[in-house]
Amino acid sequence: MVNTAVLETEVLEEKMPESPWHNENVRQLEDLLREAVKDLPNAVVFRDLFFRHKGKHYAPDLAVVIGKTQPFESIGLVYKVPEDGDAPVAIVEVAVSPKSLGEALSEKAAFYASMGVKDYLVVEAIPSLPMRLWFCRLSQGETPTHVSETEMESLGIKIKTEGGKLKAFDFHGREILPPKSLASYLQSELEKERKMREEERQKREELERRVAELEQKLKQQT
Repeated sequence: MVNTAVLETEVLEEKMPESPWHNENVRQLEDLLREAVKDLPNAVVFRDLFFRHKGKHYAPDLAVVIGKTQPFESIGLVYKVPEDGDAPVAIVEVAVSPKSLGEALSEKAAFYASMGVKDYLVVEAIPSLPMRLWFCRLSQGETPTHVSETEMESLGIKIKTEGGKLKAFDFHGREILPPKSLASYLQSELEKERKMREEERQKREELERRVAELEQKLKQQT
């Protein structure tokens, strides 16, 4: 019988601290993924949670499970597949060094494939270098390849890089914005609308003033 407490302690000790650069990129991706799947039934986004399968374990930066899972309070530090629930349908790793990129494209990809993951995205975010994407459909036997954009069919979203940043869109082409960005975007659009209405009001008042002047001149001549 496996001592779960000991196992989780050993796993926790293996987890190394991440750099602020790595954490910031993961946080932005997490916001996008949570917004993208918020309306999908039984969709859960996990961050830095160890997944254990057939005696091995890795903690992906982000994993999306759509289906059956144990209640959060029952999972602990290690999510065991299939004992604790379904395998993730999609996993995202952020690589900020050549070493972490190599691990993400090789042994991690192999492990996630054995676990039954469908869509696998690796974001290469090495400082001072252009951001790049690597993607594959593990369930179809693919291996990660460099892409400029990709469709994660399991989540119904498209991911691409633009201006050194990641952007997400639904399959209808609508951009997916995290709540804070969405609020800023709506505020910006509101300001544009107010400015346009103010310009229209000023033009209308100017036109009315000119009409009044012409009417006054016409009266004076008659």
